[in-house]
Amino acid sequence: MAKTRFVLIGPGAVGKVLARRLVRSGWACAGVCGRGSAAGRRLAKELGAPYWNSVEKIELPRGFILLAVGTHMIAPIAKELSKLPLNWPAISVLHHSGVLDTKPLAPLKKVGATVGACHPFMTFPRFGGKIKAGSKEDRNDPKYPLFFGIDGDDKGLRVCRKVVKACKSSSFVVKGDDRVAYHAAAVMACTLLGANIAMATEILTKVGISEKSARDAVMSIAQETLANFSEFGIEKSWTGPPVRGDRKTVGAHTKAIRKVSPETAKVYKILSEWVMRHADGQSK
Repeated sequence: MAKTRFVLIGPGAVGKVLARRLVRSGWACAGVCGRGSAAGRRLAKELGAPYWNSVEKIELPRGFILLAVGTHMIAPIAKELSKLPLNWPAISVLHHSGVLDTKPLAPLKKVGATVGACHPFMTFPRFGGKIKAGSKEDRNDPKYPLFFGIDGDDKGLRVCRKVVKACKSSSFVVKGDDRVAYHAAAVMACTLLGANIAMATEILTKVGISEKSARDAVMSIAQETLANFSEFGIEKSWTGPPVRGDRKTVGAHTKAIRKVSPETAKVYKILSEWVMRHADGQSK
């Protein structure tokens, strides 16, 4: 049986992970298109595919085109692609933005392509130094599963699920404007989780604990907490004054934090109030 072929436009952190997983699943990369970067050329060589620095050079009789590019670039690239003399009814085009639905791909749907939105719900940090972007997430490891938020019409959802299946992943349908809130949830679970950890570390350093000890202590409790959340559930794993409804201690905490970081004190108060309301609702 012929391999499913795909072209990757955008060989960045997201594109690398998706392309490598698809190739490992048995798909064939028909080409990588980028801005002429050395990293993009290396990825194309790794995948055994040609490298193009312009979408006008793309060759694909049938298969998938994956737009792993910035959100603001999806609509203009879709418009540019739609002008190419490709066999569009035999081609599916997916973008990987978390906030957009399929509207930016309308020019491609108009010429006969099947379109969909297929956003990987996971972290793609851009590491510095010797650690390459996407290297940890790229492992075929249960610790790094992929979940996708997908959107499209019936045909679009079917082709999205083909990519999801090839990546050995799971998916949930997120339609239209709901994708903005969905993407915000990813930010809360990743970036803002990191902000909480950074704020906790800062509090410890402000009261005289060394930066290394503060970081190690905060990471230790955070990692154990996440492990408990995963094993036992969040509500059963919560601990501390907000869970007990101890407003006196929460007030004292807020006052103490305000002395070292007024901004962090505001965050602490808001989150503690949320926990107290939620924990109270759980106990009823």
